[in-house]
Amino acid sequence: MQGNSRLIKRYQVLLLAGAVFLLGTSMANAQKTDSAKTTAPKSVHSPKRAMLYSAVCPGLGQIYNKKYWKLPIIYVGLGTAAYFFVTNTQYYNNYNNALKTRDNYLKGIGGPDQYYNIYTSGTLSDIVAYYRRNVDLTVIIAAGIYLLQIVDANVDAQLHGFNVSDDLSLKFTPNIVPNSLTGMMSFQPGFTLVKRF
Repeated sequence: MQGNSRLIKRYQVLLLAGAVFLLGTSMANAQKTDSAKTTAPKSVHSPKRAMLYSAVCPGLGQIYNKKYWKLPIIYVGLGTAAYFFVTNTQYYNNYNNALKTRDNYLKGIGGPDQYYNIYTSGTLSDIVAYYRRNVDLTVIIAAGIYLLQIVDANVDAQLHGFNVSDDLSLKFTPNIVPNSLTGMMSFQPGFTLVKRF
């Protein structure tokens, strides 16, 4: 029993010495970073401005944020959506006109449509509905890409001043907590994550 108490005391002394050492190094690092912070001026970067630019012209907010590599992604997405919108609209109009011509022909007005011998009226109606859904879907996708690039510009602008340097580090700090076995206050090995704003 007495050997265990000596071992615990040695353990506590080692933890205390380690905590003091870590506290000293943390304070030295804090002084270095505080002096570095005072010398570097903080640039003003507006998330509202980035959103407004992206809303006016897709990709302009990314240019404002200096994320030029995102421009091709935005314009390829919008261009692809525009291509499928135009193509599906043309097919929709073509088959819809054929369906109207067939309805008129069955009523005795005009001649048969170009698909008269190929598709039945029910099949032609299904084709028209299919292309109508595709037109609606491409509009939704284009609107989604447009809104996503606005949100992306806002998030990039908010994270513009975020520190991504190689000087990021983990800091250990001592903490006095009650020992779960004895109930006495003592230094315990632990890990604390602190986020500062």
